[in-house]
Amino acid sequence: MRKLYSKYYYIVFFTINALLIYAYLFKMKVIPLGWDTQFHLNRIEELYRSIQAGHIFSSTGTYAFSQIGLAINHFYPYLFLYPFSILRGGTYVDPIVAYNICSFLITLVSFFISYYVMRDIFGTKKVAFLFSILYNNGGYLLLQISQRGDIAEYIALIFLPLIFMGYEKLFDYNSKKWLWLSIGMICVGYAHILSTIIFSFFLVCLLVLDHRQINLLIARRLVISAFLAFLVCLPMLLTMIRAKMKVPIIVPIVPDTLINEAIKPSDLIINSVNNMVPNDLLAVNLGFITFIAGIFGLLVYLTKDRLMSRIESVGLLFLLLSTKLFPWFLLQKTPIHIIQFPWRFLGISTFCFSLVIANLIGNKLRDSNSIIVLLYLVSCLVSISYMYQYTHTNGIGFANQKNYTEIATSAVYTDYMPAKTLIGMDKAKVFRSALDVHKHIAVVNGRKVHLKKNQIGSQYNVISYKLNNLQKGKVNKVILPVLNYGRNYSTKGVRVESSVKGETLVSFTPYKSTQTVTIYLK
Repeated sequence: MRKLYSKYYYIVFFTINALLIYAYLFKMKVIPLGWDTQFHLNRIEELYRSIQAGHIFSSTGTYAFSQIGLAINHFYPYLFLYPFSILRGGTYVDPIVAYNICSFLITLVSFFISYYVMRDIFGTKKVAFLFSILYNNGGYLLLQISQRGDIAEYIALIFLPLIFMGYEKLFDYNSKKWLWLSIGMICVGYAHILSTIIFSFFLVCLLVLDHRQINLLIARRLVISAFLAFLVCLPMLLTMIRAKMKVPIIVPIVPDTLINEAIKPSDLIINSVNNMVPNDLLAVNLGFITFIAGIFGLLVYLTKDRLMSRIESVGLLFLLLSTKLFPWFLLQKTPIHIIQFPWRFLGISTFCFSLVIANLIGNKLRDSNSIIVLLYLVSCLVSISYMYQYTHTNGIGFANQKNYTEIATSAVYTDYMPAKTLIGMDKAKVFRSALDVHKHIAVVNGRKVHLKKNQIGSQYNVISYKLNNLQKGKVNKVILPVLNYGRNYSTKGVRVESSVKGETLVSFTPYKSTQTVTIYLK
């Protein structure tokens, strides 16, 4: 029994830890609506209904996102939303429970990936166990599954340890595990594209520090890894390119400049020590566990561990990049502005600080067992406290069994609309405002008409509109509340164009005052 426990104890501890993180969500039977939760719920619902209709790939905004044909899933990869959508379709599982169960399972997988990766690199269970606990209880990771509600970025962070292992194995001439570098980047690419840019910068920093070790073999492995990642991600990239070939689209809008979205160093320190659940974008922090790990990790400079000293330095660099100490205003008009929020770099800092302190305790201290147990208990307590604050004290809304369908289909976004939709408008002010298209307002022969729910029918890549009070025997021109990316078409006798504001303009001659017009989206 002891041998069995010593071999598999981590499974029990990881499961308990993950359960504690989600305890209040399971108890309350709700999905707290963080900043981006509704966005991802709509993506899940779109995919779920597409699967329900017998299709493998997601529809083009005909079921969710206010049913306006918003092509979100053409621009956001949704591979890792399949588990949510499939479980959502379970006969005996309601959507609230399905979402929380799937989130719990993904967190549990994150614990195991972190553990196995570090055990493989360093060959010690202590370091692997401690890293997994510190990393997965870090405030920045918890933020993604709580107040931020960003499933995609959270899943990307799960694969960061895998990418690091692939990088380290580049320098092991007798190992083929360097292929995990490309596998990890592929997984990140199909989870959250922006994270591939941030993680690539992380790899560049490591390569700069390790430049003396790079030879022809390692360079060749790097090229192969990059090529494989690009090749496998190519279908996703081609889908995005094809979706924006005919019309310019609105790229994700940043409400403010990079320097204004960066964090004040004093706020970062105070909010991290307080383990604060952020109320706004400028209150994002490392969390208590990671902050303390970063402080004590400075002790690595007193050792001869060159690898961990470099990792700590990279963590500090990315910490600096998340704050106003870095002159972000110099990069505002460069492609780097696509990161939107400099505090995204805190994910790398969380990884680095967790790895360094895990090595210091696991490898440098003789009697580290008691410290590891203490850190495990503290991490669990801090995490459950964090989630309690999130679910009870932030005044956020909740999705429950009664309102889930409405919330999961009615998200209002302007990102990735045809660019001319917002001509003459301040994009930063209206990026989550309901426009006429979101309100299902059609323009029938120059007259605005609000279409009721029973006048709109959604199918896979198809939306039908029942129009009343048409002019019989004459050419009617109707602007329908469905976006047109240049590929919409209809049935015979109905001419389809793009309106001045990027919606779908149809012209047809009805023989009755009422007619149903069907629009096919591609």
